[in-house]
Amino acid sequence: MDGPAVWIDATRPASARQLWGMHLVERQVREMALRGCRSFRLVVTEQTRAAVVEMRADLHRLYEVEVEALEVADEAAVFARLARAEEALILLAGDAVYDDRVLSHVLAGGRGGAVVDGQRAALFLAVEECAQLADGVENWSELLAWAAARLSVCTAADLDPYVASLRLHMPAYIFLLQADAELRTVDHLMYRRTFKGAIDGVARYGYYHLVRWITRHLARGRSTPNVYTVLSVLCVWGASPLIASGWVGAGLATAWWGVILDSVDGKLARLRLHLSDAMGTFEHVAAMPGLGLWFLATGWHLSSGQLFVAEPIALSTWLMLALFLADKACSGLFKKWVGRELFDYRPIDARFHLVAARRNIALLLLTMGALTDALLPCWYGLVGWMALTLVFHLVRLAWVLLSLRSGAVADS
Repeated sequence: MDGPAVWIDATRPASARQLWGMHLVERQVREMALRGCRSFRLVVTEQTRAAVVEMRADLHRLYEVEVEALEVADEAAVFARLARAEEALILLAGDAVYDDRVLSHVLAGGRGGAVVDGQRAALFLAVEECAQLADGVENWSELLAWAAARLSVCTAADLDPYVASLRLHMPAYIFLLQADAELRTVDHLMYRRTFKGAIDGVARYGYYHLVRWITRHLARGRSTPNVYTVLSVLCVWGASPLIASGWVGAGLATAWWGVILDSVDGKLARLRLHLSDAMGTFEHVAAMPGLGLWFLATGWHLSSGQLFVAEPIALSTWLMLALFLADKACSGLFKKWVGRELFDYRPIDARFHLVAARRNIALLLLTMGALTDALLPCWYGLVGWMALTLVFHLVRLAWVLLSLRSGAVADS
């Protein structure tokens, strides 16, 4: 079933501001199309029509939407035009950037609801509520005062700040864009919003700005995030035969490109609203064995292919794979039994995740070993760190389960 019609007030020039490869109005169209809305009315003036009606070429390939431009004389005429609407509708401001939680909340709340933040809001209006706008509402300030008296209103700050899919705590927002400084602020905020809340130190302090630079340039182009997903998987898998064959430097460089492109494709998809569940599943399934294959390839190289003999390098390789799989099982059981990710359950878990023996940290240690001609000592160090990581996660799993069972809150 299609969602309600969406009306976007695009009468102010700021509605045409570009942000991560598209203007603000198209961003709202895509956000609402993701939530099942198909009918869009862009309320424009003669001055804004050309800028906001032009959208990216892939819009209609990705979403089955009907976009119609309704021209009015000025902002005041927007509300007179809304008063003649013959359908329930969601009203958005074209010069604002909406957090996706705001849009989801308004849509789920149904008619007669609104989320307000500062000078802008997202409103779900019934036909009779639209008709009331003809009585003294000529701008957004008056609309917000009208909504406060007649609708069920909450603020963006009232919404849940936790984003489960990204393990991230960040308050929801509606940003009104008027000055270049505000554009830079929301640009940074939106990029930060694509990162998982609990990430390793390499992603946070190493390639954070590099990925941002790459993503910014790609966002302006026509290439799809799926291209970089495929390239990422190819690099992740291609690193293993290179390492195993003795081309350790080339293999590790390929692996680094794999993890960087893995970061780029997700951010590009979220920022350009070019999302694919099928490709996301493919990436997760295809890339998941990558780290285990790196371990196996490193052990193969260090042991000269003698992995089935009772020698320290061979034994350490199989131990590493066992520890890696046990740690994956531990985090999976934690999520199943507790309902939250182990990596950000409490601040101590997020802090440990900065240095835990996950993909980037393991790759960093192997790279340090290759650069200093000390790959074998670094390999043994990595095996030990993987063991300590598993022990920490097992202790946290037991501690949290016991705390929850006793009715206590596991704060540390």
